[in-house]
Amino acid sequence: MTRKLTIIIILALFAIKTFAMDIEIKINGKTFSAQIEDTETGRAFCDLLPMTLDMTELNGNEKYHYLLNGLPTNAQYCSTINAGDLMLYGNSCVVLFYGNAGGYSYTRLGKLSSIQGLAEAVGTGNVSVSFSMATDGILEVKDNPNSTDQIFDLSGRKLDKEPEKGVFIKNGKKYIVK
Repeated sequence: MTRKLTIIIILALFAIKTFAMDIEIKINGKTFSAQIEDTETGRAFCDLLPMTLDMTELNGNEKYHYLLNGLPTNAQYCSTINAGDLMLYGNSCVVLFYGNAGGYSYTRLGKLSSIQGLAEAVGTGNVSVSFSMATDGILEVKDNPNSTDQIFDLSGRKLDKEPEKGVFIKNGKKYIVK
């Protein structure tokens, strides 16, 4: 019974879709890392990436851009907003704060990991800002058309033949032998 439960848990873990919440923001040749909130709004924002926005200067502390389509919202009054906060005003206005602010309702998108050099990068006027998912170092995965019937265990070790019982992966598909 314990073995079956372990197998079910392993298969369930394979079925869970993980969501990368780290993004990169590029401004005038400088790259900033940011963590996007794991919310409906954050996921909808990440679905738009990669994208480049021409952001408009406002109040000497923020850059904003209105998206063509709205995102889900969960706006809350913010008495304090810090430099590095990435927010959504209304349902379509992306706002990147490079100075402190407050006093309006926003839906939080995320926050830059570090604001070092942010004010200098955005400058005092309008600016082009690129948003993309952070890369993990794997840029491309190619299928090998010459390989057939490759068999692996759940740890990724290549097997010479199908196991007599247990769980294995053959040509990218999971199999269970009882």
